[in-house]
Amino acid sequence: MSASLNGVDLEALQQMLEEARARPEAVQPRRWARFRWEEGLRGRVYIRNQSFTVDESVDRSGREAGLSALEYALGALGACLGLGFVFHATRRGIAVRNLEVALEGRIENLLRFLGFEGEGHPGYGEVIAKAYVDADADEETLQALWEETVATSPVGNTFTRPVALRTEIATVSGWWFRYSPETEESASGSRGGMPC
Repeated sequence: MSASLNGVDLEALQQMLEEARARPEAVQPRRWARFRWEEGLRGRVYIRNQSFTVDESVDRSGREAGLSALEYALGALGACLGLGFVFHATRRGIAVRNLEVALEGRIENLLRFLGFEGEGHPGYGEVIAKAYVDADADEETLQALWEETVATSPVGNTFTRPVALRTEIATVSGWWFRYSPETEESASGSRGGMPC
């Protein structure tokens, strides 16, 4: 049985790092996701063999079926920063006993999304992320580790760098949606009725 640190198998980690160095293309795959509208302002996202509900309900009584898309984006950033911190700490042999990343996002101009204003940014204008960590390292080392984590975070970089967003729309009839993304495979081999 190989040694582990922070719950990470060190031998498997070393093998992954060696493969990444030898074959960089193997660790830079494309990612796919699908969204399927269900009803109202609610739908389901499918990624690999996982799915989750996204709910933008106008019912603010707390009975939403899921989180909003912006809340998932904020959570994805927190997860990327937290797991990235543990990854970098593990590579350096630093034991992490406890870690939490608290995030706060301020939406700049939701009125733009709602159609009341023609200009402005309808997404987050600012996100604050603060890590609370208990680890076997001094403050200076942990600060440097946190700065490296933030600088190398894939989700963090997606938030802070311009990303080319190419969009298309296709008009289809009801037969197109007969495949269930959860159970069926389309003729194209992709999950669900539409090719990705």
